[in-house]
Amino acid sequence: MKNLFGYVGRMFIIFLQDLSSLTYLFLETVAQTIALFSDRKRVKKARLLLHVDEAGTHSLMLVIIVAALLGIALTVLVSFQLKDLGGLSYVPGFVGVAIFREMGPLITALIVAGRIGAAMTARIGTMKVTEEILALETMAINPVRFLVVQRFLGLLLALPALTVIANFTAVAGGFLFGTVRLGIRPDTYLRETLDVLTFTDVASGVVKATVYAMVIVMIGCYRGLVVEGSAEEVGKSTMVSVVWSTLAIIVLDTVMTTAFYG
Repeated sequence: MKNLFGYVGRMFIIFLQDLSSLTYLFLETVAQTIALFSDRKRVKKARLLLHVDEAGTHSLMLVIIVAALLGIALTVLVSFQLKDLGGLSYVPGFVGVAIFREMGPLITALIVAGRIGAAMTARIGTMKVTEEILALETMAINPVRFLVVQRFLGLLLALPALTVIANFTAVAGGFLFGTVRLGIRPDTYLRETLDVLTFTDVASGVVKATVYAMVIVMIGCYRGLVVEGSAEEVGKSTMVSVVWSTLAIIVLDTVMTTAFYG
């Protein structure tokens, strides 16, 4: 029993230390971002579009495929329950609300966390173990400004855009299944979807995506910056980064959904 309490206590202390370090990294990133935009030459050298392309364009095809399949799957599940009740006309509204409010932003963030967050940790962690970050500090170059800010801004632009694309793709997948297999008229499907969706539904997804982007970058970069030891530690830190990001996204999703619609 003493060992159990001791383990829980140590884990709680480590959690508080990591949370404190993440908060400091976030504040430093915001400060360096402000400093970056105060100098036009630095903005040109930052190659922001390269990081937007890496985070957004390279993930676009995967997001579209998953979103389309998600829309079809949701339509199948909802129609299965409403078909016997004669409520197929309610399917478009249910599917649209579920996608825009919850499933679209969540699934997109989880895909990006597994792909981009892990890549950030692996790259920065490799630089840490090969002492490249130490070399940057020796040359009086701030590692946060050099490594984190561009990724922060890139994903901050890319993830909300990916989320909007995923939402409409998922609705399009549901529309295709609903009109072809369920026999719902196209104009009826569109009308029912638009009648239910509100501006808040669309905006909440963008707000969620923005918060998720911050979380993914902070955790991914932080886990890379604290790597110590060999290349094996880079792999472990990458795994921890994905687990932390996934858990944080789900927790924040619950909090924000409750705040928007609770």
